[in-house]
Amino acid sequence: MELRHLRYFLAVAEHGTVTAAAARLHVAQPAISRQLQRLEHDLGVSLFVRQGPRLTLTDAGRHMLDIAADIVARAETAKMAAQQIAQGHLARVSVVAATTTIEYVLAPFTATLGAADPFISVVEVPSEAVHDAVFGGHDLGLAATAPPASRLAWIRLTSVPLRAYVAPEHAWAARRAVSLEELSQVPLLLPTRADPTRLVFDEAVNRATLQYLRYEEVESPPLRQALAAADRGVAVVTDLERFGARPLLIVDDAGDPVLLTIHACWNPAHYAAGSLAAFAEKLSVFSDTVVRADAERIGSPRSDPTPEL
Repeated sequence: MELRHLRYFLAVAEHGTVTAAAARLHVAQPAISRQLQRLEHDLGVSLFVRQGPRLTLTDAGRHMLDIAADIVARAETAKMAAQQIAQGHLARVSVVAATTTIEYVLAPFTATLGAADPFISVVEVPSEAVHDAVFGGHDLGLAATAPPASRLAWIRLTSVPLRAYVAPEHAWAARRAVSLEELSQVPLLLPTRADPTRLVFDEAVNRATLQYLRYEEVESPPLRQALAAADRGVAVVTDLERFGARPLLIVDDAGDPVLLTIHACWNPAHYAAGSLAAFAEKLSVFSDTVVRADAERIGSPRSDPTPEL
């Protein structure tokens, strides 16, 4: 059994006659008739019954129809993929990222793509697992953790500021910013230690030679902010304001915002490394304009939804 036998079978099933199938495929009628007989011989079943000039599928033929269509489609997909590999092109990009990065960075970017751009398929993984997932075979990773030195190609996408959220009646509620030193002295609501936001916050606290002693670890960003709105502590997130909680920019001792940097990474040995680099550059432009602008508007009267990245 060969693929062309299955293609002839599908054409005759679709058009109803060998004559019409031959015209569609630009193949001589006797050749199609011989190959159909060969296919029936190989399968050991009759696929058609003749009713005048028309050929009608038998029960066996109807069962074979979907199977044949699937085999031919898979063969075409494999052929296309091989051509793209040879040319270094990508029709599909498999992206791994944490849930909120997908929701607030990748999904809005995907909405701007056109028909000529790759199809985006997504796998959700924790931020700390992104790099291993890229080494495991996925095309592109989006993460807020630094890539392993010299092992992955990577590009910075953007940086977004960390925010401290407080209850509406909190003494800081009317302020625009809060220092790391002030935060070290109050009860905090922090992400878990594997979360990139926590890593960035802890690094900033360590650089300032400070320490915080009173804190609760709350994995969910919305729940951290809800607890802050209920005045159960000060939440550290990069999310948009909700539940009435008030956002304050977290600044270091020089008055500079504490930033979370997001990057894209890929394996430089990937067959389409050049195409991935171009795709990541396009994502970088989007992230450093749209995503960063949204993040910087948190706390303003016309604030737009922004992620916990």
